[in-house]
Amino acid sequence: MRRWSLLVVALFLGWAAAAAADDSMRYIYHRDPGSDDNRNAYGWRVLRAALDRTRDRYGDYVLEPGSITDERPNATSLLHGDGGITISIFTARTGYEGKLIPVRIPIDRGILGYRLLLIHAGDQTKFSGVRALGDLKRLKFGALVSWTDVPIMRQAGLAVETGPSFDGLFKMLAAGRFDALSRGAGEIEHDLDERRKELPGIVVERSLVLHYPLPVYFWFRDDEEGKALAERVTLGLRQMVADGSLEDLFHQEFDTILASLNLAHRHVIELKNPLLSAEEPLAERALWYRP
Repeated sequence: MRRWSLLVVALFLGWAAAAAADDSMRYIYHRDPGSDDNRNAYGWRVLRAALDRTRDRYGDYVLEPGSITDERPNATSLLHGDGGITISIFTARTGYEGKLIPVRIPIDRGILGYRLLLIHAGDQTKFSGVRALGDLKRLKFGALVSWTDVPIMRQAGLAVETGPSFDGLFKMLAAGRFDALSRGAGEIEHDLDERRKELPGIVVERSLVLHYPLPVYFWFRDDEEGKALAERVTLGLRQMVADGSLEDLFHQEFDTILASLNLAHRHVIELKNPLLSAEEPLAERALWYRP
């Protein structure tokens, strides 16, 4: 009889645990390709910190990858819930009103909008004399056709050659199809390190940085579940901005990289971003990195 009672208790506890897990808020994101490459690892650390500090109010949560792999998640896959995903990370843009909800706190403090250039080592003299937007118009830039950089650069009057794949862009650069490949300050060293052996002549340009507002947000579907998930993340991130912990995470992640790039001493050329809405918090200085 005692064994039976213990079995009943164990079954009940197991059921209760499963029920609690089912009630947890579920943050399911794209699985990154490969076992040692997680491009959004920093973003998920920020998210976990925001969720941990809201546990008393909202309860437990599930934060894990879904069943599909996507190196660069996009709005379409989030809208469709591919692989069970409920959250994604990508840059601010208009056109998703009524479909997706952005949490308008830039998780990388805007450093994706500080664009450095990958070039041929022998081409540095082409760029050393660049001081204004007009000087850049003599050059050609590479980009994926889906990147937000394309309309930003083209509206500024710059020539852009688009490619079908990320790795293909590096091959196009090596073959001289364009003069420079623009990458964000937080990602350019990683991208180059992965390809130094196969592309030894490609380097980071030494004197320039292009800048345009390019906030990176957490995004959710505009439905009841998405609104609840976004509400919790907004509260957690706001608390992190207020107590400085979001900025602390940023410095832990990026200070060494930014120092090595000498960002504060580069010549800055500003471009406009036509893809932003009036709701972006560009005037809220506490949210943004300034070299």
